[in-house]
Amino acid sequence: MSFRPIGKWIAVTTDVGGEKTTEAGLIYTDNSTGKGGRVWSTVWSVGPEVKEDIRPGDKVMWELSTHRGNAYGSLDLIHESVIELVDRDETE
Repeated sequence: MSFRPIGKWIAVTTDVGGEKTTEAGLIYTDNSTGKGGRVWSTVWSVGPEVKEDIRPGDKVMWELSTHRGNAYGSLDLIHESVIELVDRDETE
């Protein structure tokens, strides 16, 4: 999929619910969104006006209640201002 959000918008994939497997091999059902409805998402692409150092592949935490149904296919579109944390694998 070739897609790039405009302005300060960020396209992410969010995986909420379904079966998960721990590193130890335990399988569990994830029905929660965390405290306050916060979720972790993987950044797909970043708009050109995003000021923070956020790149595709980063993990970002944001609150689901700030999501107003903005989506493109399977991607959620979130505004830069709702991101609370960024996690990046520095080994890449």
